[in-house]
Amino acid sequence: MQRPPRLISELLALADAWGWNVEDLARELRVHRTTLLHQRAGRHALQTAMLSRIAKRFRNERIVRDLVWHYLAVEYEERAEGDALAELPRVPERTATMLRAYLDRFGEESVHGARGLYLLSADATLLGVTLRWLQSAFKQRRINAALLRADRPVSASEARFALAAPVLLLERVDFLRDAAADLLRRRADLVRPIVVSSMQPPDVLSDAYIRRILTSTTRLIEFGTPLAPSTPPHGPVPAASEQS
Repeated sequence: MQRPPRLISELLALADAWGWNVEDLARELRVHRTTLLHQRAGRHALQTAMLSRIAKRFRNERIVRDLVWHYLAVEYEERAEGDALAELPRVPERTATMLRAYLDRFGEESVHGARGLYLLSADATLLGVTLRWLQSAFKQRRINAALLRADRPVSASEARFALAAPVLLLERVDFLRDAAADLLRRRADLVRPIVVSSMQPPDVLSDAYIRRILTSTTRLIEFGTPLAPSTPPHGPVPAASEQS
């Protein structure tokens, strides 16, 4: 877990002394109250946009100015060194930047709309590497990510963890089986983030309800050229003469 920034804990203490509650402070900073609580606990990083709002809103409070300076001069560097992520081999830099940005804003994503990702590529190996990199990156930030294969059976314990975890990483939804499809539906009902990988775009998935879930709750990130939509995920269907 990241070391909680003194700025947030001291700001909450000051707010209490001013007669404000957590909701009052969150309203002043234009964030959800849970964002503040996660930051105080060290579960979520302090983003630059929020740091700027704190500096502007409380610019006349000397103690807050000192804490902002301390965060920038000392704590930010310590956090950056501790948060250094491994490189993503063969992933285009633009894609890697989008994935890192998603990790950075995951706290707000999970609170506001539970937005996830749809990773699309024609390179199956690269999709697997990318999902495992994300799992490692989430773990480094003390966020439990459930990683499952969409084409394999799901045990009862895996299902419980997949539903309770802050984020579900589901590999290869183009081979989606009933157990994984059920988890997707239940996660969507709970409004919790889902990250999936596929060699097929979401609009060609055979299950109409799953298709609606993924197109409405995930952001498409395409790296490499996807397979043609007319190509079924399990390979070409044999001609009628070959099936008889």
